[in-house]
Amino acid sequence: MLPMQKVIAATEVRNKLGELLNRVYRRQEHLVVEKLGIPVAAIISMQDYEQYQRMLAAARPTALGRKVGAEAERQGLTEEKLRQELRKTRQAVFQETYGEPAP
Repeated sequence: MLPMQKVIAATEVRNKLGELLNRVYRRQEHLVVEKLGIPVAAIISMQDYEQYQRMLAAARPTALGRKVGAEAERQGLTEEKLRQELRKTRQAVFQETYGEPAP
């Protein structure tokens, strides 16, 4: 079950920070901090933040793959041509690193 989300004014955060941090730490609440009625920040537990970071990290390779695929398509490169280029690059890096042709 997700913690309850509560909108709170920045002045209240300043006045009750210790109490609010305890509620967030116990995963009772996620706080959306507003300043002049505009949401400017969120306060969540460290456990929830780490989970969010893992989710972002997992999404990066997918986003990168989509960008590479779109650029290859824009350049008219086929999947087979990309494989050939990757093979050549891998062989060149191996030879540069080890001084001999790749196995």
